Amino acid sequence: MGARAGKEYLDSLRDSREVWLDGERVTDVTTDARLRAMPLSLAELYDMQHAPEFAAALTFPSPTTGALVGLSHIQPRSEGDLRRRRDMVKIWMDRCGGMMGRTPDFINVMVAAFAAGHAHFAASRTAFGDNIRAYHAHIRELDLALTHSLVTPEIDKSKPIFAQPGDIAMKVVRETDGGIVVAGARSIATLAPFANEILIFPSPARIAPAEESARYVVGFAVPVATPGLRMICRPSLAVPGARVIDHPLSARMDEMDAVVWFDDVLIPWERVFLYRDLEAANRIRGLATAHGMHQTNTKNLAKAEFLLGIALAVAESTRGDRQPQVQNLLAEMINGVELIRGLLRASEVDCVPGSDGTVLPDEQPLWAIRGMFPAFNARMVEIIQLLGAGSLVLAPGVGELAGGAADAVAAYCAGATLPAERRLALLRLAWDASCSGFAGRQVLYERFFSGDPWRSAITRAETYARADALKERVWDFLDRSAAWDRRLR
Repeated sequence: MGARAGKEYLDSLRDSREVWLDGERVTDVTTDARLRAMPLSLAELYDMQHAPEFAAALTFPSPTTGALVGLSHIQPRSEGDLRRRRDMVKIWMDRCGGMMGRTPDFINVMVAAFAAGHAHFAASRTAFGDNIRAYHAHIRELDLALTHSLVTPEIDKSKPIFAQPGDIAMKVVRETDGGIVVAGARSIATLAPFANEILIFPSPARIAPAEESARYVVGFAVPVATPGLRMICRPSLAVPGARVIDHPLSARMDEMDAVVWFDDVLIPWERVFLYRDLEAANRIRGLATAHGMHQTNTKNLAKAEFLLGIALAVAESTRGDRQPQVQNLLAEMINGVELIRGLLRASEVDCVPGSDGTVLPDEQPLWAIRGMFPAFNARMVEIIQLLGAGSLVLAPGVGELAGGAADAVAAYCAGATLPAERRLALLRLAWDASCSGFAGRQVLYERFFSGDPWRSAITRAETYARADALKERVWDFLDRSAAWDRRLR
């Protein structure tokens, strides 16, 4: 099949998937007024794979069929491959302003890394190595849209996963000749209503190394239309009946977050990649960490650039960009954007050997972006609020320019450098990016995307690979200073 077009993607969503929203079952996610804009936004990305100006940058020949497939499926074997894949991700992310964190390339990158590390899966069970390689080829050739879920809804944080009230955590309830049967809940499955399949892996840090935990240690892939699988969504962030020009982000890019509920769902053995092996779970997760961060931080760069662009345009519209205090705020954003760009590039230049002849981007600069971005993202949003100030609160819908108060709106909404229509559109975008429910969800998403930031920081400090060498450099310097002291005394 090769790289899909938008229509093919949309057609793939018209199946028997069980999606619940506002207490009712959604019959078709591509036509439901609360959901339909998001799959259309994804379809636009898929269509770009066939556009003459983008096709060469977004696709590559399949190693098995020769047909053009999405470049996010590539298994990088050089710095150039990493850079090429980053350029592909950046094109998609620039199209959505970095506001979509679960575009299909994210999971594609991780599955490609898992497949390259198939020997680690095979070390647990031989068939699992074959399964992950076959699955990588499967999603590559069909260009499927995947999402994933790694954690369990926590009812009582004082209890381990196997002791949660209501036995809510997803686990294997029995084995059959045909596969494993799973039951229970998983979260947070962002994009699940618009995906073709869901990838499930455990979060080893949340599972105690005990026999009671073994049935929770499972990794598999499952089509979202599988009988017994339900997706229960939060309320939509899209404003009912709103014009896109007034809500340009929330009207089109609400990826939707859902809990995935399994009611005795059969997972065929050929779709199982990990089972009852906590050591393997910890080892396997690391295979995709660097590649996942490389994709995510490319998204972060696109998002930071987009927010900076909004801030620059808002400041310029009133000539506020000539004021020193505004220039300092803009410089703060510029510095952060360029820092992300430099760290991302450094990860490629300093790539290291990976599994099966592949390369891994250097994790250290990627961890640095991952650690700083939640706070930087929130700060960029705050700066847009500061620059927009009362204008963000007062900006009416663009439709007011055609209403009975059009003359007044045209007068008070105009900017020093922009007519009212253009400035209104800019202010509505700035509002959606910094003040709306969509903006709040984005800040929360970035804050917890990589897990608990407090725990992540502790792990970073405890496992920093260069710590011993840096401490040794300090002690060596002190020893040499002592020698100088004796020499000059």
